[in-house]
Parts: sequence; structure tokens; C-alpha cells
Amino acid sequence: MIVRFWGVRGSVPWSTAGSIGHGCNTPCVEVRNTVTDEVLILDAGSGIVGVGPTLGAEPRSIPLLLTHFHWDHTQGLPFFDAFYKAAWKTTIFAPRLGTIDEAFVQTIFDSPFYPVPYENLPSAPSVRLVEARQGVVGGFHVRAEQLNHPGGCFAYRIKGAAGDLVYATDHEFGNPAIDEAFGDFARGASHIIMDAHFTPEELPSHKGWGHGTWRQCAEFAAGHDIGTLWLFHHKPGRSDEDMVAIVEDARRVFPNSRAAGEGDAFEV
Repeated sequence: MIVRFWGVRGSVPWSTAGSIGHGCNTPCVEVRNTVTDEVLILDAGSGIVGVGPTLGAEPRSIPLLLTHFHWDHTQGLPFFDAFYKAAWKTTIFAPRLGTIDEAFVQTIFDSPFYPVPYENLPSAPSVRLVEARQGVVGGFHVRAEQLNHPGGCFAYRIKGAAGDLVYATDHEFGNPAIDEAFGDFARGASHIIMDAHFTPEELPSHKGWGHGTWRQCAEFAAGHDIGTLWLFHHKPGRSDEDMVAIVEDARRVFPNSRAAGEGDAFEV
């Protein structure tokens, strides 16, 4: 399968001249089965706007898998092309967290927040809530694991032909039980996409915000037999120059570290 980044920033899409090289959209990752051409979309940040035109003109079924419900991971939902094309079928798979129910997506389209009501969409999405366990999502074999983030968040492990992808955005290290379970969950993955929002120097003043650092990610990858680490969920406005320096530092801890950029793709 081919994995492609459409949005790599956290919190808010904020375009600056110095950060445009890595991209400024919020999280969205495409996973495409190169044999069947099935597509799985991970998260619906502003990056999802770029996915729609690549899916072709013929109606198809699209599974969209959310990690959690914060704005930066859902703000692109109303702008996803498939909702406005007749006969397309999108199923939103979302974690069962707290008191959330299937009607959450309708609220996003409610007035005064959006001009097109959910019931007027030509192809309104359906919603399925998922538990932290193994299952099949649109033909992809997926496992889920709880992360440490305000309000909750799921990591996903997706089986590929030559290895597994772990998508673990929005995790704050420091809860021993969750960290140990996450380590067991991710161990041996060919590729892992991880939350590296903060630097080690920034983290002390942001405890409880639900994010990690490049160093924590690199140490995690080094300790869990990971193939390639993709630093992700970059702090908005973090410059390309800073990102180059961060990757250089991360590679001293885990040599196969990279910074995710919009348009980057790799095979699993």
C-alpha cells in the first residue's frame, strides 16, 4: 500500500513563508491499496480538501477513519468532495469516546456553523463508532489502541503487504500503563507516524496538552523495533529551517527519522 500525507500540522492551518515547504494543512493521510485501488483516509483536517480531486469521477466507497474529534482533525469534513457527488458512499469510522454518538457529524453542518445542512448533502456520510480492537475498515485490516490525549484518542495499526503502518498522532507520554500498552501495540511496525508537536524545551510549559516531542518519538522508535519514524503534527508556524534541525537531532537518537511533509509518500 502507498501512504501519502495531505496535512501534517497540528492545531490550526497557518501558512507562513518560512513553513510552506513542509506544508501548512492539518492532519490527513491517505492509504491506498495498490492492488485493489481501495482508499482509506486517516483524519479529516484541512488536508482532506486536496484528497477529493484525486479519487476519480466514478462513484466509490470511501472509509474515513478518525483518531478523535478535535477541530484540527475534523475541520475539513464539510469540504470533502465526496459528500457533494451523487452515489458516493462515505463511512466515517470514529472512536467510541465518552458520550459521543453517531450524530456528532450532523452537528458540524448545523446552522450557524455551516450553510449546507447535513440532510441536504447529495451523499451524506454514515457513521460507525469503533472500539479499541481489531477489525476490517473498508478492506483494510486495522487495530486500534487508546492514547493519552485530552478527551481521548486512538492510534491505528494498518496491515500492509510488507509490514504494518502505525498512525499515532496526538499522544502525550507520561502515563505508564498507556505508554506500555502503546509500545506493545506499535512494536515492530515498518513505519510509524507520531506526534512531535513540541520540542523538549517547549514541553514543560505544555504539560497536559496531549502532545509529544521529537526526542520522545525518536526514543520510542529506537526502543520498539520500528523501521521508519515520521515526525508529524508539527507545531503551526514551525519553520522549514527548524524542521531540518529537528530531523538532524532526531537522527542522532534514531537514524531513520524523517519529518512528514505534504505530498510525501512511501510504500508499506
